[in-house]
Amino acid sequence: MKITINKIKKFFVQFFTLNDSAHNIAGGIALGVFFGILPGEGVGTTLVTASIFKLNRAAATMGILASNMWTTFLTLPLAVFIGGALFGQTKKSLYDHFYQTYQLGWKYFLSKVIFFDLALPLIVGYLIVSVAIALAFYLVIFVLLKYFKVQR
Repeated sequence: MKITINKIKKFFVQFFTLNDSAHNIAGGIALGVFFGILPGEGVGTTLVTASIFKLNRAAATMGILASNMWTTFLTLPLAVFIGGALFGQTKKSLYDHFYQTYQLGWKYFLSKVIFFDLALPLIVGYLIVSVAIALAFYLVIFVLLKYFKVQR
């Protein structure tokens, strides 16, 4: 089985040349970026959600692969800041709550303190950050696709 450079180029051209509306492509990328930033979500969730909303699945896959798990760590400080601010907590208080409950062990893992004082601010912070970044990606990709479509 001989794979030539031309076959590889043809595959990538077909994969990256998406024949869909600007909205569906930009929406797919934004959805992928959204799920790529959220902790714990993956390609499967993105593809199912893209199918439900009839967005471009290839674009959604590119979005989640471009914003993989590492962006979760990069956006963590912003999510902590936003979530903490909304719930009236500082970064230090969130850290202190984490350290105190960490010392208590696994039996307190599902306690009220863990959920309301730690997890909920982080979840809300991540949701806000993910939506904001995904919306920015949607707008940029949509405008670029519309611009280049007019140019052709």
